[in-house]
Amino acid sequence: MLDIIYGVASSFGVIILLFIILIYNQKRIHDKKSLRIKKARDYLFKKYIDQEDVSIPVSKRFFFDALIDVDEQIHLEPSVREHIINDYKDSKFIKKQFRSINSRSSYKRKIAVYYISKLRTENAYEHLYQRFLKEKNEAVKIRIVANMRYGLKDQYLTSIIESLVDSSDEYQDRLCILLGNNYKRIYDAFVSYKDDLRYQIVLGLIRIGAFHSDAFLIDYMQNTLSWIIEDHPYDQTINEQLKEKILQNIFKHTPELLSTPPYLEHDDIMVRSFAISSLYYEPCMTCINRIIEGYDEGELEDIRVKTLSKIVLNDRSFLNHLLRIFTELEHYQKEMLIKVFADRIDYIILDIFETQQSLLKDIINRMLKLDITESIIDFLNNNRDQAIETYLLNIIKLHLSRDDEMTKEFRIYLNSDVLKQMGLQKFTPVIPKKEKAPIEKAKIYWMIRWIVFSFLLFPVIYVVRLNVSIVDLTLIEIVEGFLIDVNVYLIFYFVSINSIYAILFILALINSRKQVNLSKTRKNTLLFSEKLLPGISIIAPAYNEEMNIIDSITSLLNLKYPIYEVIVVNDGSKDETLNIMISHFNLERKHSAHLNHLGTKKIRGVYYTKDIPNLIVVDKQNGGKADALNVGINLSKQPYVCGIDADSILEGDALLKLAATMLDDTKPYIAMGGNIYPANGFTFDKGRVEKRGIPSEMVCRFQTIEYLRAFTSGRIGWSQLRSLMIISGAFGLFHKQALIDTGGYLTSSSKLKKDTVGEDMELVVRMTRQALEKKDPFRVAYVYNAHCYTELPSDIKTLLKQRNRWQRGLIDILAYHRKLSFNPKYKQIGLIGYPYFFVFEFLGPFFEAQGYIMLTIAMILGLLTPAIILGIFVSSILFGVVISLSSIFMSEKEMKMMNRRETIVMLFFAIFENFGYRQLISMHRVYSSFSALRESGTWGTQTRKGFKS
Repeated sequence: MLDIIYGVASSFGVIILLFIILIYNQKRIHDKKSLRIKKARDYLFKKYIDQEDVSIPVSKRFFFDALIDVDEQIHLEPSVREHIINDYKDSKFIKKQFRSINSRSSYKRKIAVYYISKLRTENAYEHLYQRFLKEKNEAVKIRIVANMRYGLKDQYLTSIIESLVDSSDEYQDRLCILLGNNYKRIYDAFVSYKDDLRYQIVLGLIRIGAFHSDAFLIDYMQNTLSWIIEDHPYDQTINEQLKEKILQNIFKHTPELLSTPPYLEHDDIMVRSFAISSLYYEPCMTCINRIIEGYDEGELEDIRVKTLSKIVLNDRSFLNHLLRIFTELEHYQKEMLIKVFADRIDYIILDIFETQQSLLKDIINRMLKLDITESIIDFLNNNRDQAIETYLLNIIKLHLSRDDEMTKEFRIYLNSDVLKQMGLQKFTPVIPKKEKAPIEKAKIYWMIRWIVFSFLLFPVIYVVRLNVSIVDLTLIEIVEGFLIDVNVYLIFYFVSINSIYAILFILALINSRKQVNLSKTRKNTLLFSEKLLPGISIIAPAYNEEMNIIDSITSLLNLKYPIYEVIVVNDGSKDETLNIMISHFNLERKHSAHLNHLGTKKIRGVYYTKDIPNLIVVDKQNGGKADALNVGINLSKQPYVCGIDADSILEGDALLKLAATMLDDTKPYIAMGGNIYPANGFTFDKGRVEKRGIPSEMVCRFQTIEYLRAFTSGRIGWSQLRSLMIISGAFGLFHKQALIDTGGYLTSSSKLKKDTVGEDMELVVRMTRQALEKKDPFRVAYVYNAHCYTELPSDIKTLLKQRNRWQRGLIDILAYHRKLSFNPKYKQIGLIGYPYFFVFEFLGPFFEAQGYIMLTIAMILGLLTPAIILGIFVSSILFGVVISLSSIFMSEKEMKMMNRRETIVMLFFAIFENFGYRQLISMHRVYSSFSALRESGTWGTQTRKGFKS
């Protein structure tokens, strides 16, 4: 037995050495890669531009990749490009792609489509078209069309357009975007379908028509709209969808067609809403009067207010007209105009103060009654006219005497000098104590049962193994035998968990290669095609983040992505986080009208800046990270929301890599996560990585190994198994509507009436669970080369607080979703993901703790045999080192993250984390599990040092 264990230990020693060699060889490859790229480019220009007689210095595949990159950046002369293609079209690499296009693997077919399309020859396009006719995978079909955009022929287009029938919504949407971006090439084929009444064809033509506004399209849209409204040819849902898209297209291209009485007075509320909005594009006094006269306190109020606000903002003459007719209007019409006046109150006050004080008084009174205070406060803070100040304060005092909440708002946001004129003092909001979550008895009983089980499992196994022979043993023999047995069980436990890590590493190795290779086939010329990628609202909750907040926001504003907005939610910070943002970005507080899809704590103010239209800052009452994210969701305008920690910085193309992965599948992605990499030791310049490094603190270095193990191996492996249950709150992308449908992040303020400290994992589990219960198609994915950098706790006290929160959150989620456990109804999540977290993450620390205790006692008593000691060393230490080294290797598959000296340091920590650090974390998780029995639901705090800059 001992010889076998020695043999296994030697094998692990060889594997460790092999991984060290692989890690350094990988660095050498990265170092040479940039040189090879330069050589390939030099060869291209020397041989084909300068006509020099030179030999190829790289592989033909590498040269072909370099050619594609050059072709993306500059326009090669057709003759030059044709010469290059003729030289390489018969190479083994290209011939392999022509074989792979008919492979059983959809991944290989996608890669083959990309390379074949780059030939841009008649033969290449014909092969792609023939593959399209046979192809069943919609994602591959989309890739074929995307890569054929230079070779779309009329005879191809009929089959492509026909493929819209009986296809998924996602396929239809993406195909129409691609065709719409090539409208001039497909015009004849497009027109030939103008009388086709099949729903998917009609919808497809409407979607394609969203990109252009020629006479044919406008006529087609108008005729189809009339037909849908009058005849209702399809079921109600389809009719509404078609009607909305047609109206959107007409509104985008020829809004003047909608600003006529037939549309403005139409019975259909959707038609009327677009007609009202269209009045902004050709405003006139008659238009203004139509908007006001048609107001009936109905559901179009917001549309009317927004349209009028945009009109008066661009032309003051219309504002003056509204002021002239204001006194003649009905009460409800005046209230609508008050919301329009709010953003121009500074101009109104200065313009009519001397001449129409009674009108001004009426406007101010109505604004205060509607609780529109932001613009009045901002005016007073910037006003230098004492007469105006006195006049306004006299009006305001009457309202404050009757409204305590409004008084608080003025005391918070009004300058101290102005407050003195009112006899008031500055008020600093007191953060209310978080309500203690009610005791969840079912959860506590569930925990107690399983904790008791974890302590009884080893004794029960021991007793069952001994069977009747236990009666023949003395108490000392029983105890000694039990001590030895537990150590054997510990070996099996370590072998089991490390074997799972090893399987995840193998899966990660396979999936990472696919992700990187597919990522290379998605060039920016495709990704930045109009509307191909969805708009994203980035939500960054911030609590006491004054050290990092500006760098973090700057990095978000500099992202490479077509359409996005940044919403920073200040969750009642006690430090200068809010004031720093206001000062740095020149923010102004405005009255914001938004839908409260999700229940949240009270919003104190919403800030905008004219300089950066896609930046919104929200100040709210403290409610925790999940509550702050729900506020951001309520204010978001894009179809996807991305949650990110305010102390994190995204790589410039991280969001692009994350969202671009959606193009690899036509099933909707409800949740996606990116790679979280420790930022301690990095240097940042205006939110961008200037220099990479490793942390200087020992505790951070140990954490770095943990992060690499969890993200680069763990999550990509779970994603490959379709069992991913957690997407880090530091960087996660979610489908907004799916998120809202499930109730948003779990908080006591939401409809679910429950708090959790593991809001990121809980949301993914709940969204997955709901999709499975409703039998909706979905994807949850992890993209390992989309990098987000986050600051790690730099001292042991803060680290243990963080891990306490993680463990409590995990247990809370496992208890809340215990219905998933080993339930085949929930597929891989129920049969693989949940059991793993339950056995190894919840019960595992209890098994380890017992094992460590018994190991210590057995060693003191001298009971352990060399075989057991060596077995524990191999299964725990050597196997653990292999897993850690594999994670370091995986972390640099795409790019070099550490230099050679830093790698030596991290190799050292990968070994020595097994001697104390991992045991400390494991024992602390036992303590955290017991603390979950008295769960408080608090988010917790972390002291920040801030990023280097």
